[in-house]
Amino acid sequence: MRDSPEDRLTFARRLAVRILAALGLVLFGLFFSMIAAETLGVVEPGAVGSPDDPPPSAEARLGASQPGEAVHVAGALGVLLIGGSGLVGLIARPEGSGYAYQVLAGMTGVVLTLPIVGNPDNVGGQAGSIDPVLLVLVLPAVAAALLAKPWRHRRSGEGWRPRLLLLAAVGAIPATWYGIDQALLQRNTFPPTADPHHNAHWWVMAIVAFMAVLVVAAAALPSVGWRLGAWVAGLAAIAVGVASLIAGSSASAVGWAWAIAAVVWGAVGIWLTVPGRSRRASKALP
Repeated sequence: MRDSPEDRLTFARRLAVRILAALGLVLFGLFFSMIAAETLGVVEPGAVGSPDDPPPSAEARLGASQPGEAVHVAGALGVLLIGGSGLVGLIARPEGSGYAYQVLAGMTGVVLTLPIVGNPDNVGGQAGSIDPVLLVLVLPAVAAALLAKPWRHRRSGEGWRPRLLLLAAVGAIPATWYGIDQALLQRNTFPPTADPHHNAHWWVMAIVAFMAVLVVAAAALPSVGWRLGAWVAGLAAIAVGVASLIAGSSASAVGWAWAIAAVVWGAVGIWLTVPGRSRRASKALP
């Protein structure tokens, strides 16, 4: 689909979108690549203890009893895939409103977790309501997506995709419950030396849960380039579900029924990205 003259971005705006998206990709990519590397065991987390550390919290003891990282690997790679692919899409094609919506939805997922996790001081208290460094990480990406004005395709895009919106609604409650649970585990885990997953591993699972649902919902909006978001969100859900089935004793693993549900949910999202499939599905609705 070609943009109408009034929908096109100026050269200056396209350049600004690309610069901000590239900066966002570097910040977002480096930070979450480090978390992924830790879950894979490539990098060892540098937890420093102290004789004054308090006794381990219940959440820290839970993490220590479930040392497996398979599900955290799937979650960290899912976050990288969802956020990173949207930013790459914006760099390659700033006019792709679907990429901008994907980035906005994904970064919203990150921001929603921040007040739940807070800014733990690692001894049972809070150093602030949120960690401002983590907020700064997503600001260039959000600015790039807003500058791309994805809403300009609300009339000239491919139209609403109600099946994707319904899919997001179906996943919203379990994903929210799971995401809040994982974020609270991160918030209440102390001291760092008591839990092998202390370094944002619980947090990344909260992010992938929020991200997947929000990105699928964003893919339902009238836009160009929407398929990528729905596809990678579905793939992330499948990865977490399969990891939970294979390594059910790992930290953050869900029960087998929920794992199968995640796989089915992700597969349906990918199926709805098949060219022509979503259009036929939408026409079939009353």
